Amino acid sequence: MEFSEQALVLKVGRFREIDAWVRLVSPVRGVYTAFAFGGLKSRRRFLGCLDPLNHVRFKVRRSGHGGYHCLTEARLLDAPMRLRGDPNRLGMAVNCLKFFEAVQIGPTGAAEAYALLRDMLAALEAAEAPSPLFPLLFRARMAFLQGMFPACGRCAACGAPLGGQEAVCHVEAGRLTCAACRDDNAPGVRQRLGAGALGLLEAAVGGDACAWAACRPEAGAAREFSRTVDLLVRYHMGLAWERGGFVRA
Repeated sequence: MEFSEQALVLKVGRFREIDAWVRLVSPVRGVYTAFAFGGLKSRRRFLGCLDPLNHVRFKVRRSGHGGYHCLTEARLLDAPMRLRGDPNRLGMAVNCLKFFEAVQIGPTGAAEAYALLRDMLAALEAAEAPSPLFPLLFRARMAFLQGMFPACGRCAACGAPLGGQEAVCHVEAGRLTCAACRDDNAPGVRQRLGAGALGLLEAAVGGDACAWAACRPEAGAAREFSRTVDLLVRYHMGLAWERGGFVRA
């Protein structure tokens, strides 16, 4: 079986002397690995394509015997050159990609996740000075797409709008309440969110990546937001950032 599709290159590694394995994400299949036989030498079939973060249209053949994917041809669609030349931007992109891979996206939800990755790379490529919070905003959106992040618009207890006021995140329950509905007797961790931090949560869930790159919140709001995202991701997704990567908590 042979097919053609767009994909983002996540990783590339050597497989024997001139062959490569390529980790890809597509809007149809999610994350998968394919082999590019002769890919480290061929100038005609893979010229300029087999680099991480490239957006490529691949022709792929699936082996009927071993069940593996084989890349037969590629055409480069775009590559984030500015991002690659800036260690700060590149570090943010790598952080986002590490979280994306740790989540382990399959075919279900692949289209939304793929679109988010494309938006993330485009925003980091275009922004003059991306916000240090960008990876956390990306993390929060990914968690929301996986159903692991609370809705932000209204109190989960009384239904009152939350915008512009203090809120409380009940971490284990995965919900937000207004300050008046805070239940101090209930078990579990609660994290206070001021108006600034709540606005960051709303931006993560409903905003676009270009807005994330431009956000410059107050230090207190950034700390509350960061702690809330870390707590929710650790509890509901079992992931924590340690020693330069995401590990199972």
